[in-house]
Amino acid sequence: MATWHREDAVRARTRHIASVFIRYGFGFLVRDLGLRRFFAFGSWGRAGALDKTIKSEEFRRLAQKLPLMLEELGPTFIKLGQFLSSRPDFVPVFVTDALQRLQEQVTPVPFAHIQEIIAENLPDYKEWFVSIDPEPLGVASIAQTHLATLQDGRKVAIKVRKPEVINQIELDLMVLQKIVGFLAEQPEVYKLLDIENSFALFSHSLRKEFDFTVEAGNIQLFSGLLSGAGLARTPQVEWSLSNENILTMEFIDGISIEEAAEKQDLAARRKLASKFLESFLRQVLLYGVFHGDPHSGNIRLTPAGEIVYLDFGIVGRTDPRMTERLVENFTAIQNSDVEALMNVALEMGQSSGHTNWQNYYEDMAELLFVSQGMTQGKLEIGKMIFGMMQVSQKHGIRMPERLLLLGKAFAQAEGNARRIDPDVNFLEISRPIIEEFLHNNLLARPSETVVLANALAAKKKLRIVFSELPSFLSGMIRGEKKIPLTISGIEFIGEKLDKSINRISYSLIIASMFLTSAIMMHSGAGPIQAQIHHTGYYLLLVALGGTLYLFFRIFRQMKK
Repeated sequence: MATWHREDAVRARTRHIASVFIRYGFGFLVRDLGLRRFFAFGSWGRAGALDKTIKSEEFRRLAQKLPLMLEELGPTFIKLGQFLSSRPDFVPVFVTDALQRLQEQVTPVPFAHIQEIIAENLPDYKEWFVSIDPEPLGVASIAQTHLATLQDGRKVAIKVRKPEVINQIELDLMVLQKIVGFLAEQPEVYKLLDIENSFALFSHSLRKEFDFTVEAGNIQLFSGLLSGAGLARTPQVEWSLSNENILTMEFIDGISIEEAAEKQDLAARRKLASKFLESFLRQVLLYGVFHGDPHSGNIRLTPAGEIVYLDFGIVGRTDPRMTERLVENFTAIQNSDVEALMNVALEMGQSSGHTNWQNYYEDMAELLFVSQGMTQGKLEIGKMIFGMMQVSQKHGIRMPERLLLLGKAFAQAEGNARRIDPDVNFLEISRPIIEEFLHNNLLARPSETVVLANALAAKKKLRIVFSELPSFLSGMIRGEKKIPLTISGIEFIGEKLDKSINRISYSLIIASMFLTSAIMMHSGAGPIQAQIHHTGYYLLLVALGGTLYLFFRIFRQMKK
């Protein structure tokens, strides 16, 4: 698209967004989000008091209309609302609660159009399929799913991407990018969060949902991981009938977890809740990859009692370091160790250097013990993760963005388990999995292949060190290269050292004055000696005054 056509499209779409905002009563956000700029040429203008606006009583009332407004604005804004609903670290609770009601109210695409898309991507599809049901199984903003029957009699689900949606989402992302660029320049927003990084995370995640080959790969990955533990399963992908626009997979008939909870007795519900939560915990702690959106609509229970995960468009990952921090986090919660909980948060996050550690400790202790009291020891880890992020953000410690998806996924998984069994205990279920994690990482004997691979990696690093070290040392000798060294808090030490040296100098001067006055007061008889004698007394008074002043300064510093 030519630049001028793209800018015209962005301007037209922004006008439409602004008009919807105004119609739902959010006209003040048109000003505070910088949308007025798109109605006339000129400067960006300045935002209003955005933080004050969001916290106003007017916004609290209007927040209840947010889901309806975002649904009208389309798929990008529905996804944005879902993303913001998982950000209680900076979005007010009353807003996240309202956004939880957000639904994708999407009108189905006519089946004739769906057939055209299938024919374009699978020209010989009639040789594979006996029939395709015109009535969709499910309709979402990006795709539509239909039930079909293969020539061999197997039933499959065909997920078809809507091509016109991609252009709409890309246009909306351009509009949002401009708004984000404007907000990033506002001091009240900059202090709150790294909005540009958050938007990059959102847009990257949204674009990955376009490509069904990514989702197919995720399904294949989880199929191998989940089947190993025997706790859950996924549909099988029909690779020959799938590409970036179409995903064909095994159709699994099942019921929702809500229906399962209603139909089963207490013992069966407890077993099912524990089984489901264990399957999710194993993903996070043992596999390092987890379903990023395990809400009840993406979980099914088969007549045989199998738990089935659906829709792998959103997948999260944890590296070994993050997994270790999570294990330390769970252990700290189990032991009610506030200091350990703080240390985990500090290792995960990044401090701005302006933290009152006593206040941080008190707020973290309040989070832990109040949460334990409210849940009678059965903590909700998803809420605990969000709580840690909120407390840390309040005290100038920015937590990594990837914790957001993890916290949201934990909250959804725990919510599903508690709908089945309200008494399910996360910490009890996690204990044997944590023990397995520790055993695998501390006591496991590496295979010969792993040992050789580690040796090869060490050899490469040593080769780089010994090949680069001579030239680096030569550069240092010639003054061409330097070692950048930053020691946090050195300014504070230097300031204290300067004060100490000054006090020592003052003390030496005062001591010299005392000694000189003593000598002068004992100078002997005679007119000159008498004058010196009296001067000694004056010098003694000056020395005493200096001593009192120095004591006063030290006393004031100690009180601070």
